[in-house]
Amino acid sequence: MNSVNMIGLSLRACRRQALQSIVAFLFLALPALATHVAVLETTAAKDVLTLEEKQYLTDVLRSEAVKSLPAEQNYTIMTRENISMMLPPGKAVEDCEGSCLVETGKNISANYVAQGHVGRFANNLTITVELYETAGNKLMGSFSSKAPNIESLETEIRQKSSGLFSRILASSLGKVDLQPVLADKVGHEVELVIRIDGESKKDGRKYVRGTWELASGIHEIEFEHRCYESQKFKVNVQSGKTVTVNNSLDATMGNFSLTTNFNGAFREVPVFVNGVMVGRTPFTGRVPICAKVEAGEDEFRETVVLEWSGKEKLEIAHNLKNAKPTAEELRADSLASVERMAEQMAAEEAARAAAAKEKRSAIAKPVSIAMMVLGLASVGVYENMVASDERKKYDEATFDNQKDFDDQWDKVESAKTMRNIFYGIGGGLIGAGAVVFFVF
Repeated sequence: MNSVNMIGLSLRACRRQALQSIVAFLFLALPALATHVAVLETTAAKDVLTLEEKQYLTDVLRSEAVKSLPAEQNYTIMTRENISMMLPPGKAVEDCEGSCLVETGKNISANYVAQGHVGRFANNLTITVELYETAGNKLMGSFSSKAPNIESLETEIRQKSSGLFSRILASSLGKVDLQPVLADKVGHEVELVIRIDGESKKDGRKYVRGTWELASGIHEIEFEHRCYESQKFKVNVQSGKTVTVNNSLDATMGNFSLTTNFNGAFREVPVFVNGVMVGRTPFTGRVPICAKVEAGEDEFRETVVLEWSGKEKLEIAHNLKNAKPTAEELRADSLASVERMAEQMAAEEAARAAAAKEKRSAIAKPVSIAMMVLGLASVGVYENMVASDERKKYDEATFDNQKDFDDQWDKVESAKTMRNIFYGIGGGLIGAGAVVFFVF
């Protein structure tokens, strides 16, 4: 070999080595936790498959790896070109099998490496696919199948390869402990929605606060709550480790104005948000949309219902059921109380007077009647029993002398005098009885 050819070979070797270095640098520049999987070219016994058939089965196996190991979980399936550029000089991708698999995986910075080998058994084609972890030189798993032709062999590969590559997922599981903090303690836990990689469920179970197993790699976490601002971020999950996520969610705020009325008129009262006084009505400000808003003083404090329904600003005129009395109302109440008290006292006095009168009447009426009866009796008895008797004697008498006549006449006159006295006493009794009867 002449010197020109040797120089050409040296230059080609340098270019290849430089390209390998660049490719290696690009792979190393990827996130440190990215998982690289290499599917090497399928090998076959002599005269069993053509080169094109082997490459096709390799492409089928590689496509199944892509389906089983999602890129969003930070799995990278290396292409045929990536692998070729990373191989040592003079070694073709088709030349690797057996112990070369793990070594080749290390050379191309792959975490896992897989390869299929096709043979023949009786009238059937056979295939064995092996998967290795390069770091520990460990066989992760394999499967073997046979089929009458290459089309059937492709079907076998598609059916069984997903189970093989899922071993990578199982071996690289980590955990994420989701503990979002609802800072203002408003709303309810049940309203919290958690999504991981865009999904709110895993295997039919809703994502909730707690620890969940995930494949190692980058995952997108999202927290949503009616009362808080949504959060979306990414976390690195490492195999065998737990990532704790305890982000604090900020309450969603809204513009709010409040006026308060009592008995049809405006009433100024304090405003409380989550138990803290923030001003007096009329109030305008920003409050958490799920905050507990109250209006009123002391024992008269009332809850104000907030119904945002997508509104950017909420304006509420709240009618107070009760309110602490003002100084003017207290004075008016005092005057009214005095008037009511005076009316009550007057009514009570009238009731007592009526009761006393009734009591006196119960005693006085029989007495007055007795007095009038006694008066009538005094007049009637003396008139009928004394005066009339003396007059009759006078009228019927025959007097023998003047002296007897004078004596009898004196008796008549004396009876008249006594009659007039009894008339006076009787009339007085009758009058007094009448007065007592009608007055008492």
